[in-house]
Amino acid sequence: MGSKMSEDVRKKHETIGQGTNESGIEKQGTEKQGTEKQGTENNAVEKQEAEKYAKDKRLNGGKSSRGYWRILWVFLALTVVLNLLGCSKGFCDGYKLTVYGWISDGLGMVTGLFPFVLGEILGFAGALAVLVGMVFMVLLPFLRKRAGFRKFASGFGKGLLMGMVLILFVYTLNWILPFRGTILKVKGSTERGYTVLEVQNVRNYIVNQLNACAKEVLRDENGSVIYDRERMTQAVFTAMQAQSGDYPLLSGYYPPMKGASFSDFLEWMNIGGYTYPYTMEITWNIYCNDLYYPFLLAHESSHHQGYYQENEANFIAFLACTQSEDPLIRYAGYNEIYYYLNNAYAEALYSVMDRETVIATYKEQPQVSARVQKDRQEAREASRKRYEAVSHPAQKLETVSAQVADKGWSMQGDILQENSYDGVVKMVLQYFDVQEGGLGDAF
Repeated sequence: MGSKMSEDVRKKHETIGQGTNESGIEKQGTEKQGTEKQGTENNAVEKQEAEKYAKDKRLNGGKSSRGYWRILWVFLALTVVLNLLGCSKGFCDGYKLTVYGWISDGLGMVTGLFPFVLGEILGFAGALAVLVGMVFMVLLPFLRKRAGFRKFASGFGKGLLMGMVLILFVYTLNWILPFRGTILKVKGSTERGYTVLEVQNVRNYIVNQLNACAKEVLRDENGSVIYDRERMTQAVFTAMQAQSGDYPLLSGYYPPMKGASFSDFLEWMNIGGYTYPYTMEITWNIYCNDLYYPFLLAHESSHHQGYYQENEANFIAFLACTQSEDPLIRYAGYNEIYYYLNNAYAEALYSVMDRETVIATYKEQPQVSARVQKDRQEAREASRKRYEAVSHPAQKLETVSAQVADKGWSMQGDILQENSYDGVVKMVLQYFDVQEGGLGDAF
């Protein structure tokens, strides 16, 4: 009886369980239908939102894209127009006398607040951007289906393109237009040739002045020249502004000259400094010798003021330094210009005499004093010690840098011709011709 009751109980429970399962299935079916209905509704909402987002993106993105391309084309068009106008020297001269000063002074004041060379950082950033752009180009075939990558790469590419256009635009304003202007004319000068005797007279005058300045400069107890970089800097700026009556561009703002981070490469390439056109910063090779520093500062500052031809900058540097009230600045000016005039004199002698006569004639002329030679040697030695005091990991590139520099200087000389570094000799001769009223006699 006990077994029968158990069986009846089991059947009863199975019946109850079956009923419960059927109710559960029905309930699950109802819930599933509700979920599917809700999922359908959610999908419809998501689809609507996606369509709305896509529509908004097309509208807003389209506006943004159109704005981007408009700005790009405006700057590109301005760059082209300015370069076409730059074919006129009159336009470039007017630009230098009116607009250029505002740009160079404004940028110079802003970038002069930074103790480091901002232009070098921008250069690094630009090189890195180009490198990243190249990486994106390589990855594009493999990741083009990823929306995130396409969006980022597209934005980066647009930014890079805009940056390149702006670089061309700024370079046109800060370098191309000033460079294309009329070559600086020595006030009161006329075009004429100069005889060997006239070159000789100027060369000898410079030697005498160089020797005289060597006696005036301040020296320490050992007889070595005392170089105060801050004092030299202020003296150079004062001397350059003093020439603004004859050369108006020199009346502007003079930014501080900063030490170049790439001084190793500048040293290997025999470059004293450079002017960065995008930030209007002037820099110098920190290993250059102290006796050369004032002339270098005046040269690079001349570029900043708008005299971009190398003979122009050298002439302005010569004029400012040799007219300075500071004997050390005069000393530096005569010392640097001596090399140009001495070489020109030797070439002039060789053009009309044989070698033995040249040597004999040259020995008859005034020569640089032993004191000047000692000062030059000490300045070079101090420069060498500064260089050797620090490590130079990239020194293995020195030979390559020198080869690049030689090629660059050679190409520049071919392009600039009379406006090259050597062209300053003619301007110096014209200056003394005007000042002395003739170079036929020794003075």
